[in-house]
Amino acid sequence: MLTEDRQNQILRELALRGSLNAAEFARRLGISGMTVRRDLAVLDEKGLLQRVHGGAVAGTGSPRGAGKQAHGAVKHVSKEPGHAASTGGSAGSPARQRPLATIGMIVPTARYYFPGIIRGAETAARELGVRLVLGVSNYSAAEEQRQIQRLLKSGVDGLLVTPSGETLAETATLELLDSAEVPVIVVERSIDGAMDAGRLESVRSDHVLGAEIAVKHLLSLGHRKIALCVRESSPTSAPVSEGYRRAMSAAGVTQDAALERSITLAANDPESLRRELDSIVSSFVDGGATAAIVHNDEDALMFADLCEARGLHIPENLALVAYDDEIASFGSVPMSAVAPPKFDVGYHAVQMCLNRLGPRRLSGLALQRVILSPTLVVRESTAPEGDGTGHQ
Repeated sequence: MLTEDRQNQILRELALRGSLNAAEFARRLGISGMTVRRDLAVLDEKGLLQRVHGGAVAGTGSPRGAGKQAHGAVKHVSKEPGHAASTGGSAGSPARQRPLATIGMIVPTARYYFPGIIRGAETAARELGVRLVLGVSNYSAAEEQRQIQRLLKSGVDGLLVTPSGETLAETATLELLDSAEVPVIVVERSIDGAMDAGRLESVRSDHVLGAEIAVKHLLSLGHRKIALCVRESSPTSAPVSEGYRRAMSAAGVTQDAALERSITLAANDPESLRRELDSIVSSFVDGGATAAIVHNDEDALMFADLCEARGLHIPENLALVAYDDEIASFGSVPMSAVAPPKFDVGYHAVQMCLNRLGPRRLSGLALQRVILSPTLVVRESTAPEGDGTGHQ
């Protein structure tokens, strides 16, 4: 190992751990204790650490607390499905400069919804001097398990994982994560029913609250016949449905089973999907719906087109709220939409993982299950109060 590599490794160790035992560090790298002590002396002279008996502690000039300047930044994330690719260092960083930590990130897709989460994680990684390595499972449990094994074998310092299914409970993925010897943050999924050993942490959007926000918005406009359409295969559909029912019940509105429907067909069969959505529109019209919440944006756009084809104008005849806010603003009538805090979810996930790698990793730092609140972006598809539509 070259001198520069060893010294960067020493600074990385101090940034993460706060202290370094020279003998243990030498054994781990397979080098002599004399070599480590010589490196410590050089770095001490530069003011980058403080030598103490048996090793060193982080000094005021070390990367600890200044990781943004001292370590390479994330520049690019590969988004090829099924491919575990690493981010690169910033163009101006030294070729051999080591990141503060390497964190693996596994997402079900890089094409819809998750780009926002990836951007948040990428931004946090850049700011904190962390290298981010991305893998895409393509909603395959077998592939996500292969990616987890691959990243752990490569020696990542931590993992951010979004399981392909709604829950981790009684899955092979949970067994892998539970046995991992690095910090694991479950992203955008609940771990309440995972029955883990108490070492997993999570950060996710509160989709129950998101649906409640949408319902309350429509109720405030005078709507009482509010329909819900969710995609059956989506892990988000259950909490969205729960929030919808909770908000309707809290408002004392009698719920009509005919106004709650699920999309069962995949988007890769557009003609069949269109027929199924047209049937759902019919059931909502027959049920007297004056407003609808549709998850997700892509289905909401097709839903709106089918309404217009029937002569149902949005929002005059039917107010519409999409869920996800990925492309809702691009409808012929820009759609109001619930916007989960995707960027913040990714950003917090990296921060949480790095916290577990820091000097407090063996202390009483409480495990975290962070839930972030969505917001509602109001656009033209929901009529304002008193606009003459009859909803006062």
